[in-house]
Parts: sequence; structure tokens; C-alpha cells
Amino acid sequence: MAVEGKSEQKKLLIVGCGDIGNGLAELYLPQGWAVQGLRRNTAKLAPGITALAADVCDPASVAALGPLRADYVVVTLTPGGNKAEAYEAVFERGLANVLAAIAVPPKHIFFVSSTGVYAQANHDIIDETSETAPDRFSGRSLLNAEQAIAATAWSHSNIRFGGIYGSGRFFMLNKVLEGDCAPPQPLHYTNRIHRDDCVGFIAHLIDKAEAGGKLENCYVGVDDEAASIQDVQAWLAVQLGVTYASKGEPIARTGSKRCVNRRLRESGYTLKYPTFRDGFEPVLRAWRASTAKA
Repeated sequence: MAVEGKSEQKKLLIVGCGDIGNGLAELYLPQGWAVQGLRRNTAKLAPGITALAADVCDPASVAALGPLRADYVVVTLTPGGNKAEAYEAVFERGLANVLAAIAVPPKHIFFVSSTGVYAQANHDIIDETSETAPDRFSGRSLLNAEQAIAATAWSHSNIRFGGIYGSGRFFMLNKVLEGDCAPPQPLHYTNRIHRDDCVGFIAHLIDKAEAGGKLENCYVGVDDEAASIQDVQAWLAVQLGVTYASKGEPIARTGSKRCVNRRLRESGYTLKYPTFRDGFEPVLRAWRASTAKA
């Protein structure tokens, strides 16, 4: 017999539950939500998450879990390598396996995508309405995944995050320390968002949907300042007390573009770290603490 007045427990399924997924779980578990984390190595799940051990690239592995059901689904997948085959395996075939296993359409599904779906490279200003014609295999697979999510006709949001930093990620600091900064020219704009704002923004959207608010099908998830990589690394060099030095190789990984977060702001979300300077301060503190112990 149901207890009168007792609300049904909300369910959150996080597919590819890594750093961002664990961060979400830490927000919703204390609220009494049931949180499921689907990944191959479930030992890395935060305490309290119900483990679903499966390899999304293996249809039999996903099918063995049985029908998947949740009020909200967050898909945050990571490829097994930086090759086209790895991206296709996870973001195309793997995602298809997961979508096929979802028994009932969720209230909303969130797909963590990337600004890599944009190929613009001439300092263009980019928002959700800009053309998506990726010229790299990674962007093409991510765009295919976005389209697969949209093709379900479920209520959904594809979130195109910029480069994620923070939370003990010292890659950029190490580049500066090693004298491997970008050369002063050509100027190359980059886009980023702190890990805590990735978690915070997804949670904001979940809460907004739960309250009956309208969500957009697509968001650009970046901070307020599309700064050049030269400005970022020059500022870090000052903070680290080293000389800005370059080995002469320009940025070749992505095109120079300036992404704007208008929809993120209009959704009502307030960034914890609105600029790279705000966001790198705690990263620098963590780095200093780690070197002091060494």
C-alpha cells in the first residue's frame, strides 16, 4: 500500500559517469534522488551511486543491464582514444546502444557535446544558431550524436561545452612551466568552462525542468570571456613566476573562434567562474599545495 502524501523517488541516470557525473551525484544524492552511474569501471563511482557496469560499445553488455528507466538522463561519454574509430565507437554506435536500452522516454535527456562541432576559424563569434559543419572526425561524431539524441523526439538538450578545466587538471599549467606556450602570433581564441560550472549548469537545467520550466534544445556552455590562448598563458606565466616561452608551434588542434553563452545566461544560471582568471585561481592553489607536499 502506498503511503499517502509520499512522493515517488526521482531517478537520475548518468551514462559515462566520470568526473562530471560524480559531481552531479554529489548534488542529488543528498536530496534523496536515486542516482545510477553507467560505466565500465564502476570502482570510480562516487559513494551512493547505484553501479551499472557495462561497455556502451558492446550491445550485449548494455542489453544485459535490462531496460533502463530514469526521470532524467545525462550522457557524458569519453572516447577510448583520439582516433576516428574511437569517436565513432562511443558517440555513434555506443550511444545508439544506450538509447535502444532506454525503456521509457525520460522527462529530459542531456547530451554533453562540445564546441568542436563548429569549424569556424577566423575569430568568428559563435552561438547556438551558428553553422555546424565540423571538419574534424571528433566534431563530426559529436554532431552525429546530437542528431541521434534529437531523432528520439524526446525532450532533450545538447550542451556544447568549451574546453573543461579545473578539478586538479594541471595540463595548461604544465605547458606554461615547460616553456611550451603558443607563439605570440597568430592570435588564437579559445573557449573554456570550469568543471564546477559544467556540473552546476547541468544541475540548473535539471532543476529548471523539474520545476516545469522550458529548456532549449541546444546550449553553448562556455564562460563569459573567449580569451586568446596567448592571454591565458601569459597570465598563468605571471602567476607561476616564469617567463612566457614558446617552442614555436602554433595551435593546430581547433579553429580560432569566440563562443558566447547567451542562452546559458538567459536560462538563469550564474557562473561560479565567469572568466579564466577566476577559474584558474583554485587550480593554482591546488597545484601549489601539491608541489608543497612533493
